[in-house]
Amino acid sequence: MEEHLNDGHRERLLKRFNENGIAALADYEVMELLLTCVLPRGDVKPVAKNLLKKFSSVSGVLNAPPEEVRAVKGIGPRAAQLFAFIRQLISYCLKEKYQNRPLMTHQGDVEEYLRFHFGPKRDEFVAALFLDTGNRVIATDLISEGTVNQCAVYPRSIIERALRNGAVSFILVHNHPGGGKEPSQADWDITHRLYQIGNLLEIRLLDHIIITGEATRSLSKHSRWPT
Repeated sequence: MEEHLNDGHRERLLKRFNENGIAALADYEVMELLLTCVLPRGDVKPVAKNLLKKFSSVSGVLNAPPEEVRAVKGIGPRAAQLFAFIRQLISYCLKEKYQNRPLMTHQGDVEEYLRFHFGPKRDEFVAALFLDTGNRVIATDLISEGTVNQCAVYPRSIIERALRNGAVSFILVHNHPGGGKEPSQADWDITHRLYQIGNLLEIRLLDHIIITGEATRSLSKHSRWPT
């Protein structure tokens, strides 16, 4: 009897999705539909809600380390693999989207690319996007990773990678896992150093972007941006 009830619930969810799209579903229902792909039997609603409770959002689940996903009761290796595959599939599609078009056409394009490429990392990281003469991405390199507030940035390493990739410009990116989007003095110091060194070598620093959980901050729009 319970199995029939679960089947009926799944069918109703799928019907709502088919008729109205994913916007018609609550976050836990989105997770439920995903879980039905790898958990063909039983009530997956408690598992879906536990995932969201632990990782806060659908994107948080998809970007969580597989070992942490598997620690949630009811999640096995197939479900963890599915989430990892979906995350990489989205990143792959986004890479295709920007492969032959300028990334810097709109600020929103840069933000979308960064969020899907890096996800909500919990530790601090620094990365660089290297661009060609048409502002298309040549390479996206993770420069440094570390614990929160302990991530080293070496201008020489960034410039060497820019030269190796034949870039004419680059965008520096780092995150604030704690959520604050205001740049620190250290953020401005590295910005000025890279701007000056880049100008000398004709490799222009276009922007320095801070990523937080809910927003991004473009330092190039700030009055302290070097000119």
